[in-house]
Amino acid sequence: MTHDGDAGVPGSLARVLAEVAAERAAQDERWGMQELPDGTGGERTRAESDLARHETETAARDGALTWRHILAEEVLEAFAETDPDRLRAELIQVAAVAVKWTQALDRRSAPSAPTGRSRFRAIVDVHVMLLRGDTLLLARRDGTGYGDGLWHLPSGHLEADEPATMGAAREAAEELGVTIDPADLTFAHVMHRAPDRVGLFFTTERWTGEPYNAEPHKCSEVAWWPVDALPADMVDYPAAAIANILERIPFAQHHWSTSP
Repeated sequence: MTHDGDAGVPGSLARVLAEVAAERAAQDERWGMQELPDGTGGERTRAESDLARHETETAARDGALTWRHILAEEVLEAFAETDPDRLRAELIQVAAVAVKWTQALDRRSAPSAPTGRSRFRAIVDVHVMLLRGDTLLLARRDGTGYGDGLWHLPSGHLEADEPATMGAAREAAEELGVTIDPADLTFAHVMHRAPDRVGLFFTTERWTGEPYNAEPHKCSEVAWWPVDALPADMVDYPAAAIANILERIPFAQHHWSTSP
């Protein structure tokens, strides 16, 4: 039996939340961390909220309820709030309804299969290990909403219609200001992370330019670390991947309950 939260099924909660996280990361990359006034409250927004609630109740009573009714009510209730705690609670409800609506769309559009399972679609990320002698370059994340304060490899999402080595070289250029010929990248490891991430890890000892923190809005510092004495405060999966690479293990699964 499957549920909304099961990874890999049509309408999976885990899959939709992963896509939401990826969209948030893309928004942050484009606009940074935004601090704007709420712009909520006022008699007009309260009247609109009351009207939306009445329309939702009427539609439910008449058997004509739609996702639009529910989401509109939640959004307008948020617009009517001025108290920060109540506004936050309403925004969480808005997000929850939007995610549930997306799940319903996924279930509706998913092709039927004899096994009852949908075809897996991965989110692919690429990682670069810049090696200088016995040292490895790491970056400390900051202001991203994921792994902030922890050390990580230069990395990012693979873009559409982009070869993996070109994506890895692009990420190194964006984050470290260095130029890498994709031909100088050596595949080292692939990691399948639950529920829908596939990480490709590459090493190189050749690049042009001196690495520096080229994205200070996402990274607080970069530093070279001995490969046999990496920091304890690393994001867990690149730390596991690096350990596997040093042991010449080409493939691993991470955070799967079936993993050894």
